[in-house]
Parts: sequence; structure tokens; C-alpha cells
Amino acid sequence: MLKRKNYWLLFAILLLSLTSLSPSMELSTSNDPRPMKRPQSQSTHPSSGDEGTIDSLHIRVSLNSEEFSELELLSNRYTLESGVKVILSNVDMEDADEVLKHDLTIGDSPDIVMADGRSILDWATRGYLLPMDVYQSVPGSAPLTQLIPWMQWNGYNWGVPLDIDPYVLVYSPQRLAELGFNALPKSLEEWNILLQNVLKEQGKYLLAMDTRNPYGLSAVMESMNSSLLADNQNVLNWIQNARSYFYLTSRYNKDVWDMLQGGSVAVASLPLSEWQKHGNSSLAAVPALTANNGGGFESCYSRSFALPAQSQSPKEAVNWLTFITSEDAQLDWLENTGSLPALDVLYRSEHAFKYKLPFDVELLLTEETAPEDESQGGWSKVVEAVSLLLTGQIDAEGYKEFLKEGLK
Repeated sequence: MLKRKNYWLLFAILLLSLTSLSPSMELSTSNDPRPMKRPQSQSTHPSSGDEGTIDSLHIRVSLNSEEFSELELLSNRYTLESGVKVILSNVDMEDADEVLKHDLTIGDSPDIVMADGRSILDWATRGYLLPMDVYQSVPGSAPLTQLIPWMQWNGYNWGVPLDIDPYVLVYSPQRLAELGFNALPKSLEEWNILLQNVLKEQGKYLLAMDTRNPYGLSAVMESMNSSLLADNQNVLNWIQNARSYFYLTSRYNKDVWDMLQGGSVAVASLPLSEWQKHGNSSLAAVPALTANNGGGFESCYSRSFALPAQSQSPKEAVNWLTFITSEDAQLDWLENTGSLPALDVLYRSEHAFKYKLPFDVELLLTEETAPEDESQGGWSKVVEAVSLLLTGQIDAEGYKEFLKEGLK
């Protein structure tokens, strides 16, 4: 009997010892096997991501067919070097904004997404992106200086630029001469004189641009020595009064080129890429980047990559970005797509940049920075404000108030 009591005593001591060694083990009462993923909190240091190798990367882009084929070739080269399969999905430009919003805010997202460079800070400040620096110090090579403020916030880099597409003002010198000008207007006063001359003819337009983004209007405002964020009442009043003589579209419209040739439109504000495709010797293109208004690259569209907060493999994603934005890859991108690369070094003299541009390449190397008022995001508000102003849904005062509230 005494032995049996000793056995029970020893068993009780052993059970108590095991319990004391595992104080943190608790029974989960959740029916969800995985915690819900949320946008990353920016109040703490970002996570360093999963360790170890992965099998594949999922990347969502919005490119034309030629560009997508080139990106596939570059990604295949990366796969051969790294062993990581790259799964690319291409979204039609018409749907790109909605798909991006879905990828960043709803459900499972890709490991990398493509976005308008100016919208990167919008998403970063709202907690929907991961910073690049945590996974690798400097992805790729240094981008053009003026692109850097679009990507930096809270001590981190949140995007990697792929390419740039400056807007240019396109016109027919012959048509402009008929309207009394030997060159494009360079001030508000000259633009007003051109408008008055256009008004003397029936069914003619002063300007053509699309309303889906602010870059077209920005180029015009820069030629007036102003900018989208400048509190220039005279320029805004002029736009309000002249907009009924703008030929506006919601997307790029190839008809604009026939209208320029035929004289029904005096000037069109268009991406450089469109000029390269459709421009000819009877037309001329002038950049808005020459305007000395401190607006930086305001009239320059840029496509950039970013890491969604729900990216499954951020470290490997940054390795892919480093490869795609390297000098060799960017030179291939330029040669095979015609899209201007975003790397600063490729425009320096030692690289003998020979790509035909309607402006001096030095304009891309200026050291000016982006406007301070928009440094913490808010580009989506600028996009919306410009669309509302051009379509007559708000006036000049309404535009100023809209930006004031949206950029707080």
C-alpha cells in the first residue's frame, strides 16, 4: 500500500513540473486557422518578412502588349538566375485604378503592384504598403532626383520607379502662325491672346487634353509659370472661363492628332510617349519642364512598383525589383519599348544618351524637389480636383477649397 501511495505522489509531482514548464500554451478558441491580414501599422518598425526561399512571385502590372512582352523576357532572365518563378498578370489601363485599389485593400494581394508614381505616398501613409528599405538597403540604382520625394516618407522608401513619361505641348506651327503666334505662349497673357484669336473662328478649340489625370493641365499651367498647387487666382480664373473651349476626353484619343493636323485644335497637352508614336514633321512638341516655377516634375507621369502590405514574399520581391531596375535591364527597357528609364545614371554623359527627345536631356537632371504641400500624399485629391475643375463641376474657388481640405 505504501508503494502505491509513493507512485501517486511521484505522478502528481511530475504533472506539476510539466505544467510549470509550459505556462504560455493555451487552447485556441478561434474558428479561423489564420489571423486576418491588415494594413501595416506605421507606428512600429516594419516586419522583416518571411525568411527562406520561395517558389514564385505574383506581380500585377498595367502595360501595353509590347511592354508586357519585354517585362516577361526580363522576368524570365531573373527566373533563370534565381530559380524563382515570376507570375505576371496584366491589367487593362481602363481598369488599372480599380484593380490596384482592390489589390491593396481587399483579399489576397500580389507580391508587387504597379502604380502611378505620384500615388505611392497616398497608399503608404494609409498603411497599405511595405517599405523597401527593410528588405534591402537600396533596390536597384538611384532614380532621377526629382522622383525621390514621391517615394520617401517616415524615413523609408515606399516605391521603385520603372520609367517616366513627361507631358509635352503639341501644335502645328502653320496653324499657330494663322492665329498670330510664331511659338507657343509662355505666359497667361499670351495664352489669353491666343484664346481670343481662336474665338474669332467657329467650332475651333484652344486646347485638347484628357481628364483622367492632372498631367495635361499641369503642363499648360507650367507654361504660364504656375502649377497645380500654386494659389494663382488669375490662372485658375482663366481656366474656369476658357474650359468651354477645351477639347476634353476621358482617355487618350487618337482623333486629337487629326484635329491638330486639320487645325480644329490649336494645342494638345499629351504624353511624350504619344508624341513619339504619332508625331510627324508637320507638328512640333515643347516640354513643360522648362517652366521655372519650383513645381519639379509635376507634369511628368511615372510608373512605379510597390509592395502591398499583404505581400507574401517581400524580401524576394525586392530582389526582383533590384534586377528589373538595374542599369542593364533599364537599358533593355528603353531600347525595346521606347519608354524613358527612371535611373539618373542613364542620362549622364558617360552613357552617351542618344534617344531622340524634343527637349534637352539636362531638364531631367535638375535638383529641384516636389512641392512641399503634397509631400505627405494627397495626389488622389489633386486628380479629383482637376477632373472636377475641367468638367465644370467646381469653379476656381471650389478647386482651391477642395485642395485645401484634401491636402490637410
